[in-house]
Amino acid sequence: MTSEPPADAATEEHADRIREYYETTWFDYRFLWLDPRNRALHFGYEQPGEKDHGESLLALNHVMAEHAELRRGERVFDAGCGVGGTSLWLTEEYQADVVGANLVGEHVERARRYARERGLGGRVRFEQADYTDTGFEENDFDVVWAQESACHTPAKDAFCHEAARLLRPGGRLVMAEYILEPGEPGDDIRAWEAGWEMTLLDEESWRTSLEAAGFVDVAFDDVTDRMRRSLRRLHRLCKMLRPVAKVLHSVRIRTDAQQRNIAGSLAMGRALASDRWFYAIVTARLPEPVSHPEPGANT
Repeated sequence: MTSEPPADAATEEHADRIREYYETTWFDYRFLWLDPRNRALHFGYEQPGEKDHGESLLALNHVMAEHAELRRGERVFDAGCGVGGTSLWLTEEYQADVVGANLVGEHVERARRYARERGLGGRVRFEQADYTDTGFEENDFDVVWAQESACHTPAKDAFCHEAARLLRPGGRLVMAEYILEPGEPGDDIRAWEAGWEMTLLDEESWRTSLEAAGFVDVAFDDVTDRMRRSLRRLHRLCKMLRPVAKVLHSVRIRTDAQQRNIAGSLAMGRALASDRWFYAIVTARLPEPVSHPEPGANT
């Protein structure tokens, strides 16, 4: 019988796997998905009458900002910021004061470079940090923003507590997240999780973690129908590329992580078709501070 590794060792092992996944799959993301305008590593939200892939990626930003009731000039923590695409968008569109955190050093360096290229180097900050334990000051943000990123940590309770610690009283959390349907996940969900280095939860489990951290008004808006075109796009692309990728992997041009990425994408599509999960915009907030009348004040 083997013993479990120490918590800090397990955490670092997980961080190493995340770094390997994103460092080795960067070519796939760059080739198949993002463009210089949006730098988006997330899925796209389909607007009525709009079929452009790039526009759908930006549309998800708009929808999340609306759900977060984001106001101009607010301070936003972008948890798992990718290469900074959404952080830059928040800075440009909302004049937000944004701090993005990412475990992947290469992503952080790219995000900083993209910010300089767009003249935003002094208005947005990117740090290599774990969003479950940032070391940032508490009560420092109006909004915590997690766009398809909270899925990557197995430590969901730690993520929720860190988000609550970082937020000011009355602060808001918004997530774009893959939510499991109740019941046994099945082989396709497990293959998807393994391929993308994720740990997925159902709505009840997420609600429990968020409320235990002090959040109230937890809500799940199922937007799967608006995401379906983008989700199917990835499934279709990976299905087309799979034969060539398999050959390249056999001659060691593609890595194991790249192949797991394709396998995970295909498993995601199968699980979507069988209604084993849904795509949600999740919102929650911290309670507002309670004001007490001054002694002797009229009531």
